[in-house]
Amino acid sequence: MRRRVGVSLCLLSLLFLLTACSGLGQLVSGNSANVPDGAKEIKMWNLFAGGDAEYMQNIVDEFNASQNEFYVNNIQQEFEEYYTKLITSLGAGKGPDIAISHSHTLPELVDLGILQHLDGYAEEVGVQWDEFNTNILDQTVFDNQHYAIPIDTHPHIMYVNNDLIDQAGLLNKDGTLKMEETPEGFRAFFQTLKEKLPENNFPLAFPTVGMDGYRQWWTFYTQLGGENIVTDDLENPSYVLDTARAIEAAEYMQKFWYEDEVIPLNLADFYSDFQSGKAATIATGVWSTGVWESTEDFNFTAMPIPTIFGQKGAWGGSHTLVLPAYEDADPEVQRGAVAFMDFATDHGAKWAQAGHIPAKDTVVESKEFKEMAYREDYAQVADYVNFSDRTIYYRGINDIMIRNLDRIWTNEATAEQAFQQIEKEVKELIHD
Repeated sequence: MRRRVGVSLCLLSLLFLLTACSGLGQLVSGNSANVPDGAKEIKMWNLFAGGDAEYMQNIVDEFNASQNEFYVNNIQQEFEEYYTKLITSLGAGKGPDIAISHSHTLPELVDLGILQHLDGYAEEVGVQWDEFNTNILDQTVFDNQHYAIPIDTHPHIMYVNNDLIDQAGLLNKDGTLKMEETPEGFRAFFQTLKEKLPENNFPLAFPTVGMDGYRQWWTFYTQLGGENIVTDDLENPSYVLDTARAIEAAEYMQKFWYEDEVIPLNLADFYSDFQSGKAATIATGVWSTGVWESTEDFNFTAMPIPTIFGQKGAWGGSHTLVLPAYEDADPEVQRGAVAFMDFATDHGAKWAQAGHIPAKDTVVESKEFKEMAYREDYAQVADYVNFSDRTIYYRGINDIMIRNLDRIWTNEATAEQAFQQIEKEVKELIHD
């Protein structure tokens, strides 16, 4: 299944696309660490910024304090160059002992042969695979072997400003929305907001271009019964996008800008529009939960995207921990790295402070998690997240999808025209 390619070639195919879930801050790498006498150092690379970086460091600190055999040196890297640097370093045999990887990047890393499967060490340190959410864990298994340990899923969800929704008469006494969960009912909800909100407010904060539009489209495409863009074949996928469902989801979304006019065009900062109380709702990733709850006197609710089509579905990604493969790897360091992975997932409630849904069902069911505000309201989305297709062409496909979907949202192309172009470009990419 795996094949090795030259590092220079793989870098051309792995140009990194910035994703919102890792924040906007810039990180400076560092290698210094005060390793206690007698402890083995485990160098860990991560791509987190902002609150995510702080929560991960707290987990690392707790692991280091919990035992004296290993010391995890948590080295933050520049996010924009993270995967390029990681792949180059692993190819040269000079990378970290443990690293963070998004689940959508795992097919590339596994196919390059630069990851060590975890099963032997996992058994040795006592990893309990049955404690994980199956939908999340499945993204880390290749050829019936575990190549990563997932720490979360971070789906696309909806947030509402309770005060504005209540002012418009659309909030039930139990805090739920007065909304019929159908395509027509969803549109009617926002149309009512448009009619009843004060003049300076608007129904939905959402960008006209970018990754969020793709995530919302993928959510509706999934709810309509669409599953894939290409088959889950790492090296030789086929194009299987359900064009009829894809067009239906895109045409439905476009109405919010141009027919219903409930989303202003070209918002400069749609996060600020919601946070400042201008917008009644926003659709974005769960990593925003921490932002809203730290905003003074902000009365909001976090909820899954309503199931308005035939079945539950949502876009989502996952952060995982991976073990690089080296010919001269120290087995004790690798065992310690997997022990840390297990520790980190057991402490998923601390990671959930960032808004993410912990990968372990045992953590989601724990008292510590259930006592956290907001998170339990959308934790069930983990069961039906539709993750990106498992293919080494993920990044190229992702770019093609966003660029062409943007043409629909900006009214430069019809949905039919955009998906004709998508089919052409994706087939050229995967068969080149």
